[in-house]
Amino acid sequence: MNKLELQHYSLAGRTFRMTIISSIILGLAALLIGLGLYGYALGGQYIREAFGLSRTTASLMEQVVDFAPISEEVVQRYRDLSEIQRGRAGTDEYKAFFADITGLDDYKTLSVALKSFLDTSEVTDLYLAMYDRDTQALVYIVDPEEDSQYACQPGSWEKAKESTIEKFLNWDGEGRLYDIENNDKYGFLATCGYPVRNSDGEIVAFVMSDILLGDVITGMKYFFWQFTIGMVILVNLVGIIMANHMKKKIALPINRIASAAEDYVRDRRKGVRETDHFSKLDIRTGDEIENLALIMGDMERDLTVYEDDLMKVTAEKERVGAELSLATRIQADMLPNIFPAFPERPDFDVYASMTPAKEVGGDFYDFFLIDEDHLGLVMADVSGKGIPAALFMMISKILVQNYAMTGKSPKEVLEAVNEQICSNNREEMFVTVWFGILDLTNGKLTAANAGHEYPVLKKPEGDFELVKDKHGFVIGGMEGVKYKEYELQLDPGAKLFLYTDGVAEATNAGNELFGTDRMLKALNNAENGTPKDILGEVDKSVEIFVGDAPQFDDLTMLCVHYIGKKEDSNVNNAKELTLEATVENIEKVTDFVNAELEALDCPIKAQTQIDVAIDELFGNIAQYAYNPETGPATVRVEVENDPLAVVVTFIDNGKPYDPLAADDPDTTLSAAERKIGGLGVFLVKKTMDDVNYEYKDGKNILKIKKNI
Repeated sequence: MNKLELQHYSLAGRTFRMTIISSIILGLAALLIGLGLYGYALGGQYIREAFGLSRTTASLMEQVVDFAPISEEVVQRYRDLSEIQRGRAGTDEYKAFFADITGLDDYKTLSVALKSFLDTSEVTDLYLAMYDRDTQALVYIVDPEEDSQYACQPGSWEKAKESTIEKFLNWDGEGRLYDIENNDKYGFLATCGYPVRNSDGEIVAFVMSDILLGDVITGMKYFFWQFTIGMVILVNLVGIIMANHMKKKIALPINRIASAAEDYVRDRRKGVRETDHFSKLDIRTGDEIENLALIMGDMERDLTVYEDDLMKVTAEKERVGAELSLATRIQADMLPNIFPAFPERPDFDVYASMTPAKEVGGDFYDFFLIDEDHLGLVMADVSGKGIPAALFMMISKILVQNYAMTGKSPKEVLEAVNEQICSNNREEMFVTVWFGILDLTNGKLTAANAGHEYPVLKKPEGDFELVKDKHGFVIGGMEGVKYKEYELQLDPGAKLFLYTDGVAEATNAGNELFGTDRMLKALNNAENGTPKDILGEVDKSVEIFVGDAPQFDDLTMLCVHYIGKKEDSNVNNAKELTLEATVENIEKVTDFVNAELEALDCPIKAQTQIDVAIDELFGNIAQYAYNPETGPATVRVEVENDPLAVVVTFIDNGKPYDPLAADDPDTTLSAAERKIGGLGVFLVKKTMDDVNYEYKDGKNILKIKKNI
């Protein structure tokens, strides 16, 4: 902004304008009040004089002349005239009706008396008149005016307002009797009157005096201009004085404080740590501005100390953050996190995940081969959160695995771990643990539960259901606790789901729990998927349910799919791949099968023929099995030894369909003559050594065999 704009928006400029505006408003209010008082006082004085004259004249004249006869006679003659005759007022014809009255001695006496009173007063006119209700008119009786242009002869009349007539005729004698009107002939005119009564007490006439209020208006104009000129001069003087005062006492000190603040910010950016930007101002106004300068000086010194402390706290926080990050990585590395975990084992598949509520968590899972035929499974939840829970978790995990590797049963492992932890548990922490050992040869699962959540089991042909096992006491809660074991039978195709309370107790913004019912629904939505797919579905369902609400507990899950071992001694190393039946996944299936073919040094010709068959058969499943939806498909690769051959099995849960039932196309016909479709399956039949289909247990099962 330029200098003029700075002055305009400055505090002094604003003060000057506000002073001017306030003074103008106050001046206008004073002017209006002054004008009102002036007009009221001067007008009231004129009215008092005119009313006093009317009253005095009436009183004195009643002692000299009897008003009543003349007044009653004039009014009566007026009333006796027709409306047409009264309409000719001012003409000689009209005046003739009242001509004889002017020759009466009483009339002359009244006229002379009124004239004498008029000449000795300041009123404009003094006369005798009477109001007539019926015709709404003021009827003149005696008018001493000598100028024939303005003189009103007896019987002359003029229209009067009804309100004025009623005011005069109904006057109760209190106050002053007057009326003010603005007419075209006289301008603002005040008419005062005093009633004259006959012997019966009836009003027969009014001694009326008129006084022009033009002098009042003129005086008010003169007063207005004098006041206005004086106010303008005074307002400007007051505005200049106030602006200078504000500039000296307020604006300049505030500007000095603002400049000191700018210097403070600039020096801080440059790294200068001077702490007397405000204290050296030495402002002595003795008011809030001086107090503000002192407070700013204290604030500057406190900020310097605060910045020093903040730098120390920030450095410490960064160190703690780095350590927490390292702890998070260490904890993640402590848990099995490479999948597939056992790619060389086709008899089971396992997947697990842990999402901590803080940087590190107290939940943990574990799975490990105790020997070639036994798989240890652990799901646990440590009390508390953060670093203490993470340390306790690591100790518990190591103890469980170490005791399990010694060949102990699940109950013996939990009892041994409990004794070890209780022996030195001054912090009184505890952990809930579900531990099971799965016999991979027959699917028998032996497990014990130390206060943990119920496991969830899916049988091959059923849905996921809770297994309400018996809970023992938590690990670390009390020495000498004994635990009970139980057994579950996992048939080939069964799936076991383990979890911590962070899943069932996930809470949304409405403080509603996710619960086991929603968890089971999510599990069954993906029951035909891989363990990874199942955990992904549960995680997605929890995330949608919770929404924007914060995560209060760790979210830990584990799923194991028991496939079982093949009994056919002629089949080696059967492997399976389950995935969504989509055209996009044909390449994944081809790569999966080719990995096995390459390990067998399969001839390129046979490999190409198998790849063509995969493209045709898996493509048919993707396009037709679940149309218009999608669903899972399993591809199994088996190797037969005598003779050496590869068997590829395609399994889906879609609509029953036997692709081998259709007639083979007639290849002797031209392409235009043959029916559309069937050629792909025909080529599979011709290139494979064996192709067969069956529909069993609600599944389409198609096998192709190629000797290599």
